[in-house]
Amino acid sequence: MADYIPSSERAKIVWLYHFAIWMGSYGLSHGFTLGEACALVSTVLQARLAASNTVDKEADMRASVRVKKDAIAKAVVTARGMARRLQADPTMTDGERAAAGITVPDSTRTAASPDAVRSMDPPLLHLDFSKRLQVIIHCGTNPHDERRNGRPLGVIGCEIQFHRGGIPDHEADWVSLDIATDSPYIHIIHEDEPTTYAYRARYVSQNLTYGNFGNPAECTVSV
Repeated sequence: MADYIPSSERAKIVWLYHFAIWMGSYGLSHGFTLGEACALVSTVLQARLAASNTVDKEADMRASVRVKKDAIAKAVVTARGMARRLQADPTMTDGERAAAGITVPDSTRTAASPDAVRSMDPPLLHLDFSKRLQVIIHCGTNPHDERRNGRPLGVIGCEIQFHRGGIPDHEADWVSLDIATDSPYIHIIHEDEPTTYAYRARYVSQNLTYGNFGNPAECTVSV
C-alpha cells in the first residue's frame, strides 16, 4: 500500500502543514487534547521554517558560488592584463618574471636572420609637440604607452628622419635625424614662426640592417 505521506521533502512539508491545520481544527473531536494538537502545530511549523531556511541557504550558496566564480574570472582578467604589461616592459628581468610567477622566455632563442628586420612591421610614431620649439618623438610598437613600448628581438633602435615643411614630394628630401636607441627622442627646433615638420622611422638591427619605414607623421611646432 502506498504511503499517504509524500516522499519528496517539499510535498511532505505541504502535507504536514495541511495535517497540522486539520488536527488543530478537528483533532479535539477525535480524542486528542489541545496540548497534543498545539504540539503538532509547533513541530510542523519548526519543520517548515527549517526547510524554508535551508532553501534560502541553498539559494544563498548558489548565489555565493556565482559571485565567487565571477570574482575569480574578473581577477584573472585583471592579472593577465598586468602580466602582459610586465612582459612588454623592457626593464623586466627573468628573475623578476620567475618571482612574479609569469612565463620566463626561453633562454635559448633561435638567432634572428640578419635580414629579419626587413620583414618586421615598421615602428609606429607618436609626436608630442605641446612644448615650444621641440618635438618629443615616441617610436616603437606602442608609442602611446612607453611602459609597453618594447623593441622587437634583434633591434637596437629606430632611425628617425625628418623634413621641414611637411611630408616631402621626393624621397631624397628626407633628412636623417638620428638613430634613437631609446624612446622618446627629443628634437630641438630653431624657428622664428610656427613651422610644420614631418617625421618617419624605421628599425635598425644589431648588424645595422635597416627595416622599412612606417607611415610618416607631421606636426606644426609653436614658437
